[in-house]
Order: sequence, then structure tokens, then C-alpha cells
Amino acid sequence: MGKIDPRAQLTAEDYLYLYWFAQMSAGHGLNYEDFQPTESLICSYNDCIDDWNARFEQNRVYLEKPVDWDIARKKTDYFKRMLQAGHEFEVWVCQEFAKYGIDLGIFMDETGQYSGENEFGLEIKHDMRLAETGNIYIEYQERLRADLPWTESGILKNDNTRYWIIGSTQEYYIFRKEDLRSLYYKLLDNPKGIRGCWFVEEKKNGTSKGFIMSRARAQELCIAVSVEGFVKNLNVHNR
Repeated sequence: MGKIDPRAQLTAEDYLYLYWFAQMSAGHGLNYEDFQPTESLICSYNDCIDDWNARFEQNRVYLEKPVDWDIARKKTDYFKRMLQAGHEFEVWVCQEFAKYGIDLGIFMDETGQYSGENEFGLEIKHDMRLAETGNIYIEYQERLRADLPWTESGILKNDNTRYWIIGSTQEYYIFRKEDLRSLYYKLLDNPKGIRGCWFVEEKKNGTSKGFIMSRARAQELCIAVSVEGFVKNLNVHNR
């Protein structure tokens, strides 16, 4: 969907977009039989496209919406808020990396699901409770519904992920995935003996398994607390 040349022959898509735009502009129902494309309508449509693109680029974090895949799970208002908040954090992270010339390369497989988080190998996790609790949640298993079996996810998921970034735009930590996995296995061997870490009590109808890491422990284990610091560290090791 792009701008329309008023001097060129209109395509089927052009007619559809202009008809939708005319309906939106009229503010009431408009039958296609009564619809008449005009040069002024096309110019107004093109101006709308330009205005939207400019506003979108300036506010991509808030205007870009996540795609809610048609998966059989309960879509509560809480789920929708978390979906949007997580997506906003993801877009923000992508923009921060782009400042240093790094395109994370978000991609999906043929089913429309993430196949690894992105080409760069960075898992992006939003944790909105970090500021409130001073802890972060590290997931290792999940299921869509309580009646389904658990599957490995998060740090145990077998994908191309090498790094994890978790937190919010105000505070976040970047880890090596292998360090988080190593911590998980140590916690399995000694559930109550790892300082600043503990398993979350499994809920009967829960859909996620994970463990908690305190802010203090996260600061010790992470490799960076800013994208700038991560990029500098990455450049040093790649020389």
C-alpha cells in the first residue's frame, strides 16, 4: 500500500484503498456504486499516507502493533496489555541497536512464529515487574493451556539465541544465554543454595515455569546494562 499516481491508470488495489479512504473521510456508509474517485480525493489520500508515515517513524514504539496469532488461548485484557508492552520493548530494543549500525533482523518461520528471536541471536524479554520487585523472571518451560504438556522455552529452547536482554526501557540486563543455562542447572542441583536465585512455585494451571533472579545477582552475571556497553564489549571480542 503506497501513494497513488492520479495520472496513471488505477489498479484494483488503488480503487479499494480509495474507496476505504472515501468511506473513512465521509464518516458514514458509502456504497461503491456512489463512490467517485477524483484527483482531489487521490491527493488527500496521498497526503494522509505521508502524514501517517511521518508520525509512524517518529513514534514507532507506540504505533507499531504486535500480531496476535490465532492460537487457542484465553485472550484476556491482561494478555493483550502484556502483548503490546512486550512488543513496544522489542521495537525499542531494535531501535537502540540500530543506533550502532546493528540490524537485529527479526524473522519468523513458515508458521508465523519466531524461529529464534532474530538473526542476530538476541532474545528480547520484557519484565515490567523489575522496577516493582527488584527481580527478573527467567523462563525455561511453557505451555499454551493447563491441559497441554510442558515444552522447553526461554533459556532451554533450542534455537539460534546467544544473548538475552530482559527488563524495561528504564532498566535492563544483557546476558549470555549459556550463562543463564549454567545458572539454571546449578539451581537444579542446589535449589536453595544459589544466592539471589530461586525457583517460582509451580501453579496448578500455570502456563510458564521459571526462576527468579535478584537485581544484585543480575548485575553480577550480566555482560552489560546498556546496549552501548554491550556493543563495545562485542567489538572488543571481535577484534
